[in-house]
Amino acid sequence: MSRTDENLKIAFANESQTNVEYLAYAHQAMEEGLMEMAQLFREAAGAEIVHALSHLKVMGVVKSTKENLREAAEGESLEILSMYPKFIEEAESEGREEAANSFRIAFEREKHHRSMFQQALKHMG
Repeated sequence: MSRTDENLKIAFANESQTNVEYLAYAHQAMEEGLMEMAQLFREAAGAEIVHALSHLKVMGVVKSTKENLREAAEGESLEILSMYPKFIEEAESEGREEAANSFRIAFEREKHHRSMFQQALKHMG
C-alpha cells in the first residue's frame, strides 16, 4: 500500500470519527438548550462527512449498488459473528455493563441491517 493510500485511510477514519463526535456535541448542546451551538456543530459535522466521502471514493471503496450491498451484508456478518460477541464478553468480564449494553444494542441492530442488505440483494437479482 502506498503512503498516499495509507494517508487516505487515516484521513477517512479521522473525518468519520470527527463527524460523529460533532453530532454528539450537537446533541449535548441541544440538551443544554444551546440551539445555535448545536447548529454550529451540525454544520461542521456535515463538512466532515463530505471530506470522508471524498476520501472513500478516491480509495475505490464505493462500487456498484449490487457490490455495495454484498459488501455491506458481509461486513454486518463479521460484526455479528465475531466483533460484537467478543466485545460484549470482554466488557462483561471487566464489569463494564454500560459498554456491554451499548454493544448488545448495536449487535441486535446489525442483525437487522444484514437482513435488509440481504433482502435488497435478492431483490436486485
